[in-house]
Amino acid sequence: MENTENTENTENTENINNTQNLQNLQNDTNKTNNQNIENIEKNEKQEFNKIKYQKNLDFIKEIINKYKFLETLKNSISNLEKEPNIYHLTDLYRLALMLFDEKFNEEIKEYKSYKEKFEALKEEFNLNEYNQIKQQLELLNKENTELKNKYDELLQRYQQVVEAYKTTKENYESYVNRVEKNFEKMKREAKEKIISNLIPVLDSFEISLKSINENVNDIETIKKGVSLIYSQLVDVLKNEGVEIINSEGSKFDPSLHEAIEIVETEQVEDETIVKEYRPAYKLLDKVIRPASVKVAKNPTKNNQNNNK
Repeated sequence: MENTENTENTENTENINNTQNLQNLQNDTNKTNNQNIENIEKNEKQEFNKIKYQKNLDFIKEIINKYKFLETLKNSISNLEKEPNIYHLTDLYRLALMLFDEKFNEEIKEYKSYKEKFEALKEEFNLNEYNQIKQQLELLNKENTELKNKYDELLQRYQQVVEAYKTTKENYESYVNRVEKNFEKMKREAKEKIISNLIPVLDSFEISLKSINENVNDIETIKKGVSLIYSQLVDVLKNEGVEIINSEGSKFDPSLHEAIEIVETEQVEDETIVKEYRPAYKLLDKVIRPASVKVAKNPTKNNQNNNK
């Protein structure tokens, strides 16, 4: 009877564990799918913004190429084609609007001047000059209408660019905040990882201290414990990408070694490290502490160099 109950408890436990494993697998799958969807939406949004930017750039480029009084802005178009920048594009639209406004006012003044001449000549019945000025008035009126339409279209585009600028600014600020949060999270997680790896070393120190108190005269046991702790600490550093470099017997390298003593000898080659006081430490490809070493100098070789 007791064996039957134990068997049932074991089966229930296994069922619970299987259910939990399935649930964890489902959660991981959902998380991966959400991340993929988020990345796809982000890429589509970036592509959409590029298309909007290029359309606005093509429009202002067409306007600048069409009107001679906007020729001074052509360099700005070239720069925006080489290095896309929504903020500079907004400034370009604003400047084009200002030049359009100035040109439009000049055309209005000229139109009014011709209109006054037209009215004066009309009263004097000078038909030839009257017809000539009338044609000029009609041409100016047509140009003014075209300029007005282009001005309105350019103003509308400018407003769209300003709106895009605001959206880009908001997205950038949101991105900066998100990056800062992620950076803080990464720093916290890195600290947690290193501390978690160092805790077992601290535990070993506590065990070793207790062992020393219990075995004060057992030097071998103490040495063995300290050696074990040292190996644990070295493993933690290696797992974090730290490399301990032993330099004795190698050539002196100023990027890796710090000479704190020089000895003259002919027993080894010149600039050979004959003793290492402290090893060098590298984190990935960066030297975080150079080795403190004693370097050999060959007096015979130095004298030959001086004679040369």
